[in-house]
Amino acid sequence: MAEKKGFTGELKYPFDRGGVHEVQQNNSWYRVSERDFRSFDGPRRITSFEYMGRGILPKSQTKPYIGPLFAYGTNTEVKFNNTQQVIKSLEYQIREKYSNSYNKHKIN
Repeated sequence: MAEKKGFTGELKYPFDRGGVHEVQQNNSWYRVSERDFRSFDGPRRITSFEYMGRGILPKSQTKPYIGPLFAYGTNTEVKFNNTQQVIKSLEYQIREKYSNSYNKHKIN
């Protein structure tokens, strides 16, 4: 059996994972996965919902998220620069490079 390589630990999610995670790009808000949210270098917000009872619309509350920024797929904190893109780790960039190279030469 092959040994796992690279980061194999559990990723930190220091925010409410039960809400809706959104990031802002070009003055518009977009819903994203938790993994993209934790690595997005730009404005982030979370909308949480409070259950009010059966048949009653839940109350929602949207708050800006000011918290740690992590390189994608790692627990390495990086500096916020408001680049409005996902910060990719070196490991991710290497994997992406080889993945793209493979797809270019793939025979159908």
